[in-house]
Parts: sequence; C-alpha cells; structure tokens
Amino acid sequence: MGCLDQDVQMEMIGFRAMEPMGILDYRRCFAINVSAVDGEEKNTCRAQLVARCDVTEKSVGHTQQFFLGKECIGEYMYQKRGIAQVPTSEVCVIFSEGDSSLQKKFANHDRDVIQSGKMTVSRQGFDGRWANWTSLRFILKHATARTLQTVDEITRATLDGDCLVGRTTLNDPSGEWEAVLEYPIPYINVHPPQDQFQVDVGPILYPDFFSTAPMLIERLRLAYVMYNRLDIAEFALRLPTPVVQGQTATTLHYSEVVKNVVRNSLYSLEN
Repeated sequence: MGCLDQDVQMEMIGFRAMEPMGILDYRRCFAINVSAVDGEEKNTCRAQLVARCDVTEKSVGHTQQFFLGKECIGEYMYQKRGIAQVPTSEVCVIFSEGDSSLQKKFANHDRDVIQSGKMTVSRQGFDGRWANWTSLRFILKHATARTLQTVDEITRATLDGDCLVGRTTLNDPSGEWEAVLEYPIPYINVHPPQDQFQVDVGPILYPDFFSTAPMLIERLRLAYVMYNRLDIAEFALRLPTPVVQGQTATTLHYSEVVKNVVRNSLYSLEN
C-alpha cells in the first residue's frame, strides 16, 4: 500500500499528540482511492469518513488506525443502461494505511461478502471481474475543539447547534489492548429539567477483543454506541441474525448488545 502524503502524515501525528486539539472534523475527512480492473485504472472514489478506531497493543506500544467510510449502494460505474446493481447491496469500506475491508450486505444475506486484505489485493466484483486499488490517500482535516465537561455544557452545545464529536476509550478484559473510538455526533438527546443527556450514534467501529481472526481489521465490527453517562457505554453490534426464530435464514442486524466500562468524552468543534 502506498504511504500517506507528508502533509497528512503530519496531521495524523499532530492528532495523536494533542488533546483536545486535533479532533477530526468529519465533515471534511475523506478516503480517496483509485481502482483498476485488469491492470487498467477505471475509477477514483471519494468516501467520507464517518468514524475512527485506534487499536493499541500495549505490550509493544503499537497502534493501528482504522476509518469507516460512508456506505453506498452497489453500482455499475458510468454506464448509461443502468447504474444500480440488482439485487441491490449496501457497501461500506473499513480503511487503514495497511489493510482494508470491503463489506457488502444483500437483502437475503446469501450473497453477503467481506473482502479484507492489502490495498493491492484483487477483489472479485459483482460482475465477476477482478479489481484492485492502485492508490489510497486520506484527507484528514482537524478542528479546534472544546471539551464539554458537564451535562449543562453538553446541553447548551446541543441546543446551540454546535458540531459535536465523541470519543470512547475501552480496554479488553486482559488489559493487553486499548481502543479509542471517535465519531461525529449527529444524533443526541437532552432533557434540561432533569439535567440528562443521551448519545446514540452509528455505525461506528467496535473492536471484538475476543476474536481470533488473523487480521486486526477483521476483528472490527460495525456497531452503534449509546450512553447517558461518561463511564459506561452500550454497543449494539451488527451480526448475522435469524430472520425468524427457529429458522436458518439470517440477515445482518444490530442484534447483540454489550455493555462496557469506558471513558466517554464529548467535544464541541469551533466553526
């Protein structure tokens, strides 16, 4: 996989070093990849980034950073006879500087596919042809951010229409791994008379600390995060789920709910 350009590398380094400065402004963050079919470049795609997940192996101090791209519908590129691929599929990509994971979800679940690997790995598409990425780069824009330290500050920022970003930090039970999940907050509830708030955001990336998949990117699940306090969060994980109880037909749905002790932080971005 090609390296990030120097400016983006500097931005990413600055992001890790600054708290709460360096929060990503997800309105202006994108992954741009060029894809080729049979060695001939055919398309350049810009996907908005909607979540980030940093996973650190504490014993070696190594961190891998992953981004979730905005989902799209399966499509034929630049054809006049029809754009939508039928049967339709929801397509999303998990990006990183090293590996990527292309995930397609169909209505009947039978044709669902997850294709993970290096950027240059060839993936078979809907029409049977094989394609690979020839380049990948990130546009990562940051914004000055203010930490919201009280429920009153969260409520004021919410009702004033501030652009909000959340971070949730969690550890695996053994203490070997730490994950920092970051995401914009387009949906939030507040109830000023009782000094309450509640975040409900997704999909984001959630690390399955119990997975034994060989690639770290394969251990990430799509999830929704929910919390109304700063030390506990619930996650609804997307997993194969029976359509009807007692039958074998399944679909992908946010059906498993887990609760974790975490550290939640909310930030208001300066315009």
